Amino acid sequence: MRVTYLGHAALMAEVGGKRLLMDPWLEDPAYMASWWHFPPLALKLKDLGALDYVWCSHDHPDHFDPKTLLQLPKDTCFLVPQFTSKTLERRYAELGFTNLVPLTFGETVELEGGLRVTNYRTDLVWEDSSLVVEGDGTSLFNMNDCKLSEAAMREIGERHEFDIAFLPFSGAIQFPTCYEMSETRKRELCATRRQGHLDAIVERAKALGTKRVVPFAGNFCLPAPDQAWMNEINNINTPDEAVAALEAGCPDVEPVQMNPGDRWSVDGGLERLIEPPVWSRRLQLVEEMSHTAGAECERLRANEAPARPSLGEDFQRYARELAAQHDELPGRIDANVVFDVRGENGGVWTLCYRADGLEIHEGAHEEWDLRMEMPGTILQQLIDGDVIWDEALISFRIRFAENPEFFNEPFWAMLYSPCPEFMREYIEFDRPLAMPAEDKSGD
Repeated sequence: MRVTYLGHAALMAEVGGKRLLMDPWLEDPAYMASWWHFPPLALKLKDLGALDYVWCSHDHPDHFDPKTLLQLPKDTCFLVPQFTSKTLERRYAELGFTNLVPLTFGETVELEGGLRVTNYRTDLVWEDSSLVVEGDGTSLFNMNDCKLSEAAMREIGERHEFDIAFLPFSGAIQFPTCYEMSETRKRELCATRRQGHLDAIVERAKALGTKRVVPFAGNFCLPAPDQAWMNEINNINTPDEAVAALEAGCPDVEPVQMNPGDRWSVDGGLERLIEPPVWSRRLQLVEEMSHTAGAECERLRANEAPARPSLGEDFQRYARELAAQHDELPGRIDANVVFDVRGENGGVWTLCYRADGLEIHEGAHEEWDLRMEMPGTILQQLIDGDVIWDEALISFRIRFAENPEFFNEPFWAMLYSPCPEFMREYIEFDRPLAMPAEDKSGD
């Protein structure tokens, strides 16, 4: 087996003459003109040659990128995790792809060329998955950002005995960067969360019992001028920090730091395409890259369709329909949520969730629990279904304030809600109704 690291969470594995492409985000930017690859991409889709299989772990745009996928032939074979919502199947159909092979979680599927894959679902309620790839006497684990318990990791490791594992090492969530609090408080929370991710890669490596670990699924930056400061006050680790943590925490595991275009195999080891960046200069290198990438982000945002004059009516109808679809949740939410929508045709509305349903008020309620400030262009796209809520949230283009500082998980679950069946899973899942801000999940 030969493995090529393409960037962020994108990999290609070659077994028996067959090529499997995983989580291909190979066109900048992502997340509503916010995310950019860092280090920059070295290979694009056209450089990879013919592909036999493609697998996307879930529908976030840094794993399922329509700009990349639309470059593939329409008869491309997609390996599709069998989530309850069937969101991936619908999105493939919208892009014109119909050659879909279902992957039942936990079952090994034999493909051509001696290639074998096993898909594992996250053991959280959110839809995400990881993939085991086996062939030519080599076993690879692609965890990307799929959360799994220590017990699940141990069970997977015992079943497959990995030669190499690609494990997450960094965070990618809007908290606390986009939240209203002091810079000191943000820095403290970010430092704690960054250390938590480094501790996690060590514990996951131990649980898997893998021979090698590649720090994975965390190489991105935010080059837009209004977001440049977020590259520092964020949950982002660098791969060399993850390597140092692995060397200190599990010396029996070999850390392998891969950069875009690098290849690895059991026999050949690591083959570098280009020299890695000096990670201690990350912020300076990102700033240099921002001169061109930042201008492109600004251009793309300037071309976003403006919010329609009916935005206020559209939003209130959207909120009422969502609450009616999930009438079990307003009472669990029990909060006043202010939407402060800026720009053309914007306004301020408060959604008041109670046991007897939803009330909507013009203006900001004086006893608000959560406040969200966003451009009208983003809210319009959310209402129209052009983007999903997770995409908007992780774009780092929405600002938040909490009063008190608590995470109202039922509210976010309702916004996510890809289908009624998913919501039933959420309600039946044993989750707290709210949690301290320090414990926010998602990255």
